[in-house]
Amino acid sequence: MKSLLIVPFSFLFMSFSFAPDWHWKSAYTDIQNDCVVISEANDQAPIDFYEAECRSFGGYQLYIEGGDLRYGPKLLFNGVQINLQRPGNFHDPGSDKIEWLYRHTIDAEGSGSIEWAGLIYRLSVVDAENGTDTSVIYSVRLDGEKSCVIGTSQTEEEAHSLIYHSKADCQ
Repeated sequence: MKSLLIVPFSFLFMSFSFAPDWHWKSAYTDIQNDCVVISEANDQAPIDFYEAECRSFGGYQLYIEGGDLRYGPKLLFNGVQINLQRPGNFHDPGSDKIEWLYRHTIDAEGSGSIEWAGLIYRLSVVDAENGTDTSVIYSVRLDGEKSCVIGTSQTEEEAHSLIYHSKADCQ
């Protein structure tokens, strides 16, 4: 009787031991070192402007661009611009780092895959009431052309949690 019970449990254990293992991981774009300037206003330009293409992942294109002393990220997928909901009262990235979150899956034999799931960046935003700068962290759910901002937060942990638990369709 004991041997009859052991057999089904051993099959159950075997099925779990071969399940792929996955982990959240991050890669970073340093906007001071990982971007190539495309255009930048000089002393001859009547207005301020800037555009740089930056290192990006998963088929996305990342730019830092702006004018009138406001610079921030621009994200595209297959040539389609993603709405990053940059507020009008921002003036600069709040950090030199942009974080790309992905799920890294490894099977029992060591073969792996990557699923790009999120982008986290900071903007320095002016508080309209008192004129002080506040750093706001934006969490973007990566879903190809349907990528979208899923929320803002004040801490990295909150920003990660928004992406880790994001299941909503962006459309």
